[in-house]
Amino acid sequence: MGRPSMAAERTEQIMQATARCLQKHGLAGTTLERVAEESGLSRSHVRHYVGNRDDLLQKFANWLYSGYEAEFIGRIAGADGRDKLPIVMDYLFSTGFLPISDDDTVIRELITAGIADERIRVVMQTHYTQAIQSVEDALAAEHPEASPGARRAVAYGLWCLAMGNSMMAELQLPVASGGLVRAAAESLLERLSRHG
Repeated sequence: MGRPSMAAERTEQIMQATARCLQKHGLAGTTLERVAEESGLSRSHVRHYVGNRDDLLQKFANWLYSGYEAEFIGRIAGADGRDKLPIVMDYLFSTGFLPISDDDTVIRELITAGIADERIRVVMQTHYTQAIQSVEDALAAEHPEASPGARRAVAYGLWCLAMGNSMMAELQLPVASGGLVRAAAESLLERLSRHG
C-alpha cells in the first residue's frame, strides 16, 4: 500500500504562501522561487503541485474566492427569506469589506493580474458574478414586487459601492471608514422600494 497523498495539504501550504508573497512582494514579485521559500518547499515541489506561475495564480484566485463564497454566498443561501438582506448589508458595508486587511492587498493584486491574464479574469468574473447574483437573490426575497431589472441594477450598485469604498479605505480616505457608504447603499434600497 502506497503512502497517502499529500496533494491537498501541500496545495493549501502553497496557497497560503502565495498570499503572503502577494502581500509582501506584489504581483510582479510573486515568483515560484519566493512561493517555494515562503512555503518551505522546493521550487520543484511547488511546480509539481500547482504548475507554472500562471497556473499558480489561477489556482490561487479560485482558492481565495472559494473561501469568500462559503462566507458570503453560503450564508445568504442558507438564510431565510427576509434574513438575507441584512446579511448582505452587514457583509458589504461592515464585516466583509471593512476594516481593510491583508486580503485586500491580495485581491487588488489579483484584479491587476486579471486585467492582463484572461484565465484569472475569468475566475474573478465568475466569482463576482455569483456574488452579485447572491445580492440580487437577497433583494428578491426582500422586494419581490420590484422588477428583476431594478433588483439587478441595485445589486450591482451595492457591490460596486462596497468595492469602491474598500479601495478608498485602502487609501485611508477618512470618510471611507464612516457610515457614508452605508447611507448611500440604503438610499439605493429606498429607491428599489419606491420604484419596484
